[in-house]
Amino acid sequence: MLRWITLSLLLGALACNDETPRSGDGGTTGDSRQGDARPVPDGPPRDFAAPTPTCPSEGGSAAVQAPVHLKNIKYTGTSWFASAAIVDLDGDGKRELVGAFYDLIVWDASGTELARAKSGSDYSHSGRIYAPAVVADLEGDGTTEIVVGADKGVAAYEYKSKSLAIKAGWPVLAGKAGESYEVRGLAAADLDGDGKIEVVATTTVGSAGSQVWVFSPDGKLYQPAGLTKWQAWPRYNALSGEGNDADANGMGHHGFGCYGLNVGVGNIDDDTELEILVTYDNHHINAFEHDGRSKTASSWYTNRDSTYLDQPLDWGQFIRWVDPKVEDDHYHLHTGTWPNPGNGQVWMQWTHSPPNVVDVNGDGKNEVLGVSNAETNEPYETMYEALMVLEGDYGGADRSARRLPGWETLPKTGKPQTRPSGYYPPGSVPAPTSVDLDGDKLPETIFPSADGKIYAVSPTAKVLWTADYRQGKSLMYASEVSAADLNRDGTVELVFSTWGKPDETNAGYLVVLDASGKQLHAINVPGQGQNGNGIGLPPAPAIGDLDGDGELEIVVQSFDHGLDIFRVPGSGDKCLLWPTGRGNLLRNGQGPSYVQ
Repeated sequence: MLRWITLSLLLGALACNDETPRSGDGGTTGDSRQGDARPVPDGPPRDFAAPTPTCPSEGGSAAVQAPVHLKNIKYTGTSWFASAAIVDLDGDGKRELVGAFYDLIVWDASGTELARAKSGSDYSHSGRIYAPAVVADLEGDGTTEIVVGADKGVAAYEYKSKSLAIKAGWPVLAGKAGESYEVRGLAAADLDGDGKIEVVATTTVGSAGSQVWVFSPDGKLYQPAGLTKWQAWPRYNALSGEGNDADANGMGHHGFGCYGLNVGVGNIDDDTELEILVTYDNHHINAFEHDGRSKTASSWYTNRDSTYLDQPLDWGQFIRWVDPKVEDDHYHLHTGTWPNPGNGQVWMQWTHSPPNVVDVNGDGKNEVLGVSNAETNEPYETMYEALMVLEGDYGGADRSARRLPGWETLPKTGKPQTRPSGYYPPGSVPAPTSVDLDGDKLPETIFPSADGKIYAVSPTAKVLWTADYRQGKSLMYASEVSAADLNRDGTVELVFSTWGKPDETNAGYLVVLDASGKQLHAINVPGQGQNGNGIGLPPAPAIGDLDGDGELEIVVQSFDHGLDIFRVPGSGDKCLLWPTGRGNLLRNGQGPSYVQ
């Protein structure tokens, strides 16, 4: 019967990357196997274009200078993947620095602490802040909110008079009382165009609960104006009938756990409202309408199960397989044996794979892209990671959720590094960065792979270059890649950080690459300490002019020794393409190539 649903739920139970923090510091087409991905040589191939301006030049001609360490701020607690923010919170013309660890902390440009929202059972949020904080004026009243997800829910803090205070109506639960879960994905956007920003949270709850929650600025569950036939959120729900999940297309929807920044937001169809893209730990990637319904996939895909034979499928009702022939045989032709990783087929495992919404091919329509583990065998084994690009639902073309032409064969990485048993150190979250590297006005996709390399992939699915980030260490991981022009010449540089095992001393590096993948600088961050989760710097670096002098600062947070601030001499602030985690302070996976 529902064998492929059953298999996916089993994997969700067996393979979830449940990185519970340690204590210690407080806080190709037709190939039915495709398990032998060949490594790509480091560095750019001969035919990769030289770096070309992608921003207006500010007149710079000197080489990119090495970032200079300015300050370390200790006693912050442990950082996870919550990239910092450089932003003027109160409109006084001076930028503040927002750091998210277990506590949420605001500093001025000199590093003096201005405000702190503590974490704990007696406070408005408890536990670690895993995902980057959303920073926005949610309802347009002139007050900036900082929104964080932690254990059991979401808290929105108002920043007023150099202090943080919980916003009325918050904090809110993102689950049912008594459920065990954590908020690990957070994004925001104005979903319905009414000028107010909604907050989307994804959680680690299993199949018995709802993984996706959407809140209005007042902390109430978001409900589109005029919708009375069903409750929009949370999803998946266990309700039957119009607009609900239990019996959608007959078979219903089944989710399992979002374990790492698994959410993006953007418009992928012809209406004006935005869609919410979520990846799950059971091989599914779903697109939700703002009213909670799952978006229907192309009629190319139909249900093969005898109980629901030829019923349509929503985006989130079928497993994605690496080989397009497997998908076509199974979901279109309904032929051959049912696919199974135990038979050598490779399925996409989206455990901690945040999606971006971006116009990949320059046709004025947004696509959805994400990097997934590719698993086969029993027990399941990750053979490589694979980058998938899926079309939206435009103009009656009936291409919704189909692979973008040219992306039938997915770009692949090498096999992940072998790490010690258990969850420590946590591996790289394969968060993609979508920016133009070569000046052709189309975005490349840059992401950290667990194989020890940064990958850059062209808009036509070609691996352009790789860059080994391990700095000679036996095991290292890398953060999401930030992107900015660091020497005022209009070309983009790529900035990321690294971490290693809990017993690996000085594993934290701040690394700068040029647009062709050449390493320009690798700075071993000073003052590294000890931490049972790992040593180094897991969040994406934040880039911006913190102190208002016209030059850029780079801010990195660490597992082991707090927060570090660097300055880049000779830089300017006019080209910040992907300056912080998930591309912007709404953390929604949009960037300069997103079509509004």
